[in-house]
Amino acid sequence: MKDWWKDYFDEIYLRIYPHSSRKELTLQQVDFIERALNLEKGTRILDLACGFGRHSIELAKRGYNVTGLDYSSFFIELAREKVENEKVNVEFIQADMRTMDFHEEFDAVINMFTSWGYFSDEENFDVLKRVCRALKRGGRFLLDFFNPLMLFKHMVEKSWYSTGDIYVLEDVSLDPIKMRITNKRIVIEKGGVIDRREHSVRIYTNQEITWLLKQAGLQYVTTYGDFDGNEYNEKSRRMIILAQKLKKK
Repeated sequence: MKDWWKDYFDEIYLRIYPHSSRKELTLQQVDFIERALNLEKGTRILDLACGFGRHSIELAKRGYNVTGLDYSSFFIELAREKVENEKVNVEFIQADMRTMDFHEEFDAVINMFTSWGYFSDEENFDVLKRVCRALKRGGRFLLDFFNPLMLFKHMVEKSWYSTGDIYVLEDVSLDPIKMRITNKRIVIEKGGVIDRREHSVRIYTNQEITWLLKQAGLQYVTTYGDFDGNEYNEKSRRMIILAQKLKKK
């Protein structure tokens, strides 16, 4: 499977993940982002893989200077429409995170909802180096990733669920050599199958990401297990890693 992310994030994606549009979830997550990053008004933030801008726009409403970057032209156009309706200022950029080229422009970078790990090991690492380059000295990076310990314990190979007016059939597989999880989905409406799609993400442990961050020039700070700020453990729903660029060379 090659470059699955190029056309994965579209109208059907939003129907598969309707909870991603829930206002209360966005508010909870942005509250957490503010606390974890210890943000001050006017802080420059890069929302890396910003999607349709739900975090970017809420952060801008709270007085932060936000840039959102995403590969999906569909999501970027949707974000630009939303920000115009909300009458706040956010710069949305359609670009590939593997080629972003910022130089010490941001006080903080966020990457939410497992939006990293899509590429080869070398490319994933290069993205972290680019994040470090984008941060000012002392800047912070918040990486929200799935908890691999929960995944290993509760992974179900075949399942289905309904959401809204669609049914989603899932076939999940784990490659123990490449350490990637692949999810093949069939999306069904009353009239029949409307879409078949799959996505694949590299599985990283907390220790692996910590090591990669260090090699990229970022110092590990802590790991949270959820958006309430609880400590990370094997039962945590998320693995949210906080790192910081050193203040001195």
